[in-house]
Amino acid sequence: MEFQKYFQSYEDYFWEWDNQIFSEESVFETITIPNGQTIGYEKFVFEILEYLSDDCIPPFGTLLLAIVATNPENEQAIEMIHSLVRSKNIVTAFPQSQSFRVGASIDFLKLLSSLPNEYKVGEKRMKLFQTIFHECHNRVSSEKAKNLLDEYKDYRHHLLKTAEKSPFNEANFRKDFRTLALLKVKFPTVQSILNAMESIPHDDLNDTLDEEILEEKNLSDNVTDFVDQLIEEDKTFHVGSLIKRLWSGLNIPLHHNHPSEQPLGGISDLTNKGDFDKLVISEFAYDDDVFMSRIANNEALYIQREVPPEADKFRRILLIDNTLKNWGNPKVLAFASAIAIARHPKTDIECQVYVVGEDYKEVSVENVSEVINSLTELSSKLSCSAGLDSFFAENKINSKNQEVFLFSSEESLKLAPMQNAMSTYFYDIKYVFAIGMQDINVFRNQNKGKKLLQHIIMPLEELWVRNNKEIKIVDVVESLDIYSLPLLYPVERFYYNIFQDGNVFYQCLGRTLFMFQNNYEFNKALKKIISNAALSGKGEFALKTNPDRERILLNYYFFEGMHNISFLNLEINELRSQKLRKENLPEKNLLAFEARGMFYLTDNINYWLLNDDFTIVAIKGENMKLAYDDYFEKRANFIRDYKASRNKYKTIKRLNTFAIDKNVLLINGYYLRSLKFEKETIIYGPDDMIFLNEKVNLILKNRGKSAIEIIKIIKNNTDNDLKEAKEIVDMELSVVLSNVTKEIAEKLKKKIEAAGAICYIETVFFEAEDGSRVSNKDGILIFESSDTHIEKFYIPFVINTQSAMVSIDESAGNQFFISEEYKQINTTLERFEEKYLKPFIQNIIDHGA
Repeated sequence: MEFQKYFQSYEDYFWEWDNQIFSEESVFETITIPNGQTIGYEKFVFEILEYLSDDCIPPFGTLLLAIVATNPENEQAIEMIHSLVRSKNIVTAFPQSQSFRVGASIDFLKLLSSLPNEYKVGEKRMKLFQTIFHECHNRVSSEKAKNLLDEYKDYRHHLLKTAEKSPFNEANFRKDFRTLALLKVKFPTVQSILNAMESIPHDDLNDTLDEEILEEKNLSDNVTDFVDQLIEEDKTFHVGSLIKRLWSGLNIPLHHNHPSEQPLGGISDLTNKGDFDKLVISEFAYDDDVFMSRIANNEALYIQREVPPEADKFRRILLIDNTLKNWGNPKVLAFASAIAIARHPKTDIECQVYVVGEDYKEVSVENVSEVINSLTELSSKLSCSAGLDSFFAENKINSKNQEVFLFSSEESLKLAPMQNAMSTYFYDIKYVFAIGMQDINVFRNQNKGKKLLQHIIMPLEELWVRNNKEIKIVDVVESLDIYSLPLLYPVERFYYNIFQDGNVFYQCLGRTLFMFQNNYEFNKALKKIISNAALSGKGEFALKTNPDRERILLNYYFFEGMHNISFLNLEINELRSQKLRKENLPEKNLLAFEARGMFYLTDNINYWLLNDDFTIVAIKGENMKLAYDDYFEKRANFIRDYKASRNKYKTIKRLNTFAIDKNVLLINGYYLRSLKFEKETIIYGPDDMIFLNEKVNLILKNRGKSAIEIIKIIKNNTDNDLKEAKEIVDMELSVVLSNVTKEIAEKLKKKIEAAGAICYIETVFFEAEDGSRVSNKDGILIFESSDTHIEKFYIPFVINTQSAMVSIDESAGNQFFISEEYKQINTTLERFEEKYLKPFIQNIIDHGA
């Protein structure tokens, strides 16, 4: 009875059990919002309950609300839940006194949604739930929680009864939402949650396994791979393409050895700690189990004498000036020089990197995403002298084991405050990189003067060329890549985050920016402009076109006393952001809008001009109010007309099954006939069907407590060596297996989870025997045939309306999804099927029948 009461679903409520499958591991596939997004897979939800059961578990609805708030692109789901609790049925079911609690619950959902992304995935997400639900209101004790989970494991079919919805229950609603409202009191800010999480003890691999044993030293091929990754990423291409040239030209010492570290030979050089390349060869004579045991217990022998305790580790400190005169080329050259020194394949010197402006801040350059984040750290000050004062006041430099490098532009170094700083900290700064627009002068401070070591000229026109073509500033949708497909996107209806630049309207959904086609007619789907991890999908948006014809997107929101402002250049995908606390701005959220090619902020009474350098100027006058009224009136009229338009449909963004039934495609139980996806009530036997094989990735979500065991399982069951297996275990949401069958993934998943870890499987594509593939990207089916004579083509996976078929050259079907930008030839459905779809199907039949 307790089991059914805890997991019971209700009518007119925000969640329901969906898609009964009754497999060995699950009764239902997912828990979803009715007519809305997926909350989570059944197995994933029960994995969270298992994780929390050692302490206590919250009400089931409360847990689902927290999962919704920490899901990616959750704005729509939270808005649907908010609309539900304000709906007529629920409002009339509760006294007015409950409205505050409901509001506080939604506020807490938004608070969870605004947490940094790293706390909403993997093990940190589990610890987040553990933190907020520890001793929460209406909790279920650990003993009762384990009884519920035991019943689920032994009698999964009991879950079927809970899917039969009971009438809406006021007490259950109050329990679920009131628990969240009380958490809002306990955790009023994001920082309060993060602070609470830091106090929770947790097992770490370092507690049971010395990283120095299993982790190999960064070898040169790993470093060059990192540089190649920087070159492949558009945001870091300009930095990455300079590093190898700097390696060949920089004349900076790469090694630092204390006298006591010089090798003597013989037994005195043997140690129990070292790198794999220094293992004594006799260690490999042991069998696998003994070898693993010797490594884990620090018994293996390495040819490298340990450094005596009194020998301090040598460290380099790299200070990068990020003030106004260092923006543009000097910033790129500075970061490239710093990374070239810190990540040189032959260096053995530890480096710390800081950006210095009005203050100083440590940044990391260990991976591509960290480099991207570091490049966005900018200061609007003219010089970094104040930041240097702060740094040296708080960090005493010992020249015996520390070297300080300063990277700054030639113009900045000529300023009087910088001249004073260079004089004051002459003995603390050893190397100065004076950076021009295309060259670098390297100086060393010595003997009360500075000596020019090198003058490096960087041929940027030559180095900033990709694939033998010079990079040009073009609209990001002009070339077909993973971010852009040759058709308009099947975006479902939402009416928030809509804004305009002149007469062109845009909408930001999640981390993607879309543009409306044929404004006010609404006879076309949306055009995808850009996807950027920096887009939060929250706050205020505005867009302007600068004098260079570049579109600049503004994202503004107020949080914890700070005005957060970001400028994203849509042509080069470059982001600049700052957090401001200005005396002339009120401490509350403001509205953002564009007028006459400039950005403005307002509280409906006062107006402020927001300049490109993040300076803010108060503006007065009747003309400003007229511009503001005109902007918001135009937007309100557009949204009103958008709501009244009739083109509404549902988009399916996930592939579950794919088969061919008598030359007809059967996808997720929908038959594709005449470009309409139709759900069949009767599915005939599979005898004559050809099923495509699902290819999946196995993702490690939580390594559990026995990291050594997980490493061993991955090493023994995959092509990964010991070091690679450890990297998989250390990394959040790492891929254990990629592009394998579901059976293979399930088999390894059971082994890993038997050792206490948590995995999940994600579908990548469906593949036929001949190698043809079908995948789903953002609700668009992508068909790739193994026959190279059959071009790739695309079909929006939409129901309740006719779809379309599109190749790079031709299109057919619903013109709503056809983009005029690609100038495809409009042909008949019969001709398109004869040229693309039927050959695609026949090729599969010929190989798979």
